[in-house]
Amino acid sequence: MSIEARLDKLEAQHRNLDSEVHGLARVCAEIKNIALTNQHDIAGLKTDVAGIKSDASGVKSDLVALTQATHAGFKRADEQHNELVKEVRENQKENRERFDNFESRFDQFETRFDQFETRFDQFETRFDQLETRFDQLELLIRQSLPCN
Repeated sequence: MSIEARLDKLEAQHRNLDSEVHGLARVCAEIKNIALTNQHDIAGLKTDVAGIKSDASGVKSDLVALTQATHAGFKRADEQHNELVKEVRENQKENRERFDNFESRFDQFETRFDQFETRFDQFETRFDQLETRFDQLELLIRQSLPCN
């Protein structure tokens, strides 16, 4: 092969190599643009993630506040329930004492009525005896009086 043919071949290879280098430079520029776009997107995502973390922090604090309020509500409801149970027990005790007092008073009244009934029975017996005696006296008086 002659020098000119080799030179032509070398120049063709140089042109091919030059076009390949330019293509490689274009690919590198595209890769750089993609990397910059990705960096920009990542920065945006980091901002979004920071916002989401902030929102999550707000939700967590709201949840903590809600949990504390719910716990306080349950605690107050338990206290009210315990107070109500205590009042009911006190009222039951007081009512039992009152009912026992009423029952005792009714027993006393019943005893007094029984005593009155006994006394009335005694009076009735005495009246019956007196009536019998009056009848006897009347009979005696009639017998002792002259008959007409």
